[in-house]
Amino acid sequence: MNVQIPPRDNSGIALTQEGWKALSNPASIALVGASGRSSSVSFTPRFLETNAGLGYRGDIYLINPNRDTILDRKCWRDLSSLPVSPELVIISLPDEKVLPAVHEAIACGARAMMIHSGGFGERGEAGLLRERELQRACGEAGVAALGPNCLGLMNLTTGVSLSSFKLSPGLNKGSVALISQSGSVAGILMHVAGRHGVSFVASTGNEAVTTAEDLIEYAIADPATKLIVCFIEALRRPHALFALAERAHRAGKPIVVLKAGLTEKGGEVSRGHTGALAGSGAIYRQAFEQAGVILVEDFDELAQTVELLATIKSAPRGCRVGMLGTSGGELGNITDLCEELGVELPPFSADTLAGLQDWLVLPKDVRPRNPVDVGTGFNFAGSYEERMRGAIRVVAADPSVDLVVVMQGFHREGENLQFSLNREMMNAAARESASIDKPVAVLACQSGRLDEEVVAEVRTASVPALEGAREGLRALRHLDRYRRFLSRRSIPAAAPAVPGAPDVPQPWENGLVPQAGLFRHLEAAGLPVTRFGLARSADEAEKIARNLGGRVVMKIDTPRVVHKSDIGGVALGVTPQTAAERFAKLKDCISPPLGSEPGEAVFVAEELAGGVEFYVGAKRDATFGTVVVLGMGGRLLEILGQTAPLVFPFSEDDVSRAIEKSGAAKFLSGFRGAPKADLAMLARLVRHVGAYALSFGERLEVLDLNPMIITAEHPGGCIADARLILGKGE
Repeated sequence: MNVQIPPRDNSGIALTQEGWKALSNPASIALVGASGRSSSVSFTPRFLETNAGLGYRGDIYLINPNRDTILDRKCWRDLSSLPVSPELVIISLPDEKVLPAVHEAIACGARAMMIHSGGFGERGEAGLLRERELQRACGEAGVAALGPNCLGLMNLTTGVSLSSFKLSPGLNKGSVALISQSGSVAGILMHVAGRHGVSFVASTGNEAVTTAEDLIEYAIADPATKLIVCFIEALRRPHALFALAERAHRAGKPIVVLKAGLTEKGGEVSRGHTGALAGSGAIYRQAFEQAGVILVEDFDELAQTVELLATIKSAPRGCRVGMLGTSGGELGNITDLCEELGVELPPFSADTLAGLQDWLVLPKDVRPRNPVDVGTGFNFAGSYEERMRGAIRVVAADPSVDLVVVMQGFHREGENLQFSLNREMMNAAARESASIDKPVAVLACQSGRLDEEVVAEVRTASVPALEGAREGLRALRHLDRYRRFLSRRSIPAAAPAVPGAPDVPQPWENGLVPQAGLFRHLEAAGLPVTRFGLARSADEAEKIARNLGGRVVMKIDTPRVVHKSDIGGVALGVTPQTAAERFAKLKDCISPPLGSEPGEAVFVAEELAGGVEFYVGAKRDATFGTVVVLGMGGRLLEILGQTAPLVFPFSEDDVSRAIEKSGAAKFLSGFRGAPKADLAMLARLVRHVGAYALSFGERLEVLDLNPMIITAEHPGGCIADARLILGKGE
């Protein structure tokens, strides 16, 4: 049987305070499907061992009808035979036995569940049906549920584990919340953040009921959490993103995301892993950027970004870096990377250059610069550590420097650390960080060679130790972009109201809305369109051209042709004198002739000459619904192929940045004598177009306004051509 299941929508199932309390600090736990098997992946022994290590003080009940004891603990037949109603139930059973256990848990009064079992949305139509039933049952009962197909949650703040996670020596209690839709990645995140201290770690799996967004919400409210780190395959409640991000910004808690499935193939893998239906990677990137969420590209970049954000003592006023090191070769390479990645190395002031010249006792013909090669101070009488400390003070005093970075290896050069140059440089950075008023970080060009004894003083001084030149610089860039976002952030106003336009004209069978009807609808919605008319005869064409004055554009209005200019279906520069002749040619450019199908005619519009062509469109994304796309219009849209998306809700500032990203800004600024756009007016118009597109809801398939013409009379743009395709919706 071919069962068609619509995309999942979890928006109606909220994680309540009671549900979060049961997940984060349950008074009692029942494990249904407890097993005495002992292996590297056995759930029961890991679950018991971790709770013992955390010092969990609640009651744990093991459920298995075929055993009296498991691992020297009493075993119960079923939930109804327990002396109390467990607050939380963990289910670790074969997939076909999960739903009966879920209903039993609800009947016995459980307030939350963790479903370790797989075999749901990630495994075909039968699994999807089971997942939908799980969602329905928990939704009706108001019960929180992690999973299915997940490893669970471990809360180091409250000291409880609902998972098969193991405690490791490098994992400490602290302020980083880790939320992952993949269980194995949750283990990587613990390795990345364990040294900084973890408040809780959650593997959320298929998220049939309780989603990553729910856990982000509670991480924001959690007093123990200061930084939120997520691995996301797909957002189940994408429209909660912006409100959650704004709450996180107000709470001073950055959100860092590593997103899988940003490519088409990656999205296919994600769907097979947790049943996640991924939307466009470009749209996800834009949504995270608009929301001020830090998106990293890989695990190494994630590790360095967490190191920087979790360790740095104070946020820099900017990200202009004063850099020092002892290797001219490495500094040359790092300078290239800074240029490539947009990390600014500002020129030092004359006072700073003079100070470095004096402190390092440089010959007159050796000129310091940014970055500073401290190794050239060969006439300095003191130790390398003293040399670096003084140079740090001089660089930190420069008014153009916001952040001091010492570039040096973190590896052990020999057995005797007393004579280690790397350790001297690390100690210099650590000791100076306490006396200067600007943050300090250390950076090793090569990753994977960190010796804890070499960086011991850096660790104690809370100086970030970044491994890998590219990954470390990207972390610095993330910090700068996040700072910039916070400085300019504003909550986007609601989409502008669209005036009460008449009903949308009836589309043709293929969903295409006739051109003249669409222009009337756009005009009624308050959007600027060129003057136009619809001709069904040569006489009408001539009359409309005369009324519009000047030159006009004529094009066939039919559902039978997509690219009208390819078959001669568009005529430019038409005058009243040539309108009748052009009408006849347009009518015969298709067979059977134009007018053979109901509603076909020739669309006539004034020609806006000498303008700049811009494009604004809208489409549906699998995750975020209606999105707007903009860029250069006309033929440049096809030639350049460069556009930028916008995700709702977006502000006029977001539009301005999207115009820059699309490459259109230089063409709109009076390029080579062309008309100069009023960017503020254009941004308002793009928001208005977005509201118009949004008004169609799920019926919208494609809206293309191409071109919108920028002229001296229309500096904010005027719609010269439009296409709207509507589906039937639901």
